[in-house]
Amino acid sequence: MATITLRHIFKRYGKTEVLHDISLDVGESELMLFVGPSGCGKSTLLRTIAGFETPTAGDVSIEGRVVNEIPPNERGVAMVFQNYAFYPHMTAEDNIGFALRNLRVPESDVRQRVDAIAEMLQIQALLARRPHEMSGGQRQRVAIGRALVRDPKVFLFDEPLSNSMPLFGCRCVSNSLVCING
Repeated sequence: MATITLRHIFKRYGKTEVLHDISLDVGESELMLFVGPSGCGKSTLLRTIAGFETPTAGDVSIEGRVVNEIPPNERGVAMVFQNYAFYPHMTAEDNIGFALRNLRVPESDVRQRVDAIAEMLQIQALLARRPHEMSGGQRQRVAIGRALVRDPKVFLFDEPLSNSMPLFGCRCVSNSLVCING
């Protein structure tokens, strides 16, 4: 059960204001889609929710708790980045299981969770490949698997539809998606 609440979020880089007084609520099991032209602040907003950016002003709350000072790895948030942010020397299997191994999850549990996610996303045949050996859509599904395997409270997707991903069955260019795991 998770909710996101943003109250009066501002983000400035020097004199440039990127986010201006954004307030919204995303309830449990809700999807929220941000659509707009390139450079309008969609990615900055997601990065602020995830904790990779600090708001200049305002509060980000997850499950009723203000998380402005909480590091990204403690927020219960998984983000699929626009560029996927893979480790290029690792296989898809290693990229998906990386966070779990860092948390010292037993290897048998890592294997089981990676296999279950691979089956769900129909990427079993990709597990031995490195990122450069996959198409854009395949890399996107692996990136989603890396987010899902952590079982976070909140999923953030930056440009999730940019590769005509069959998971969503449509093509869109400038968008961001917030999913609450409930």
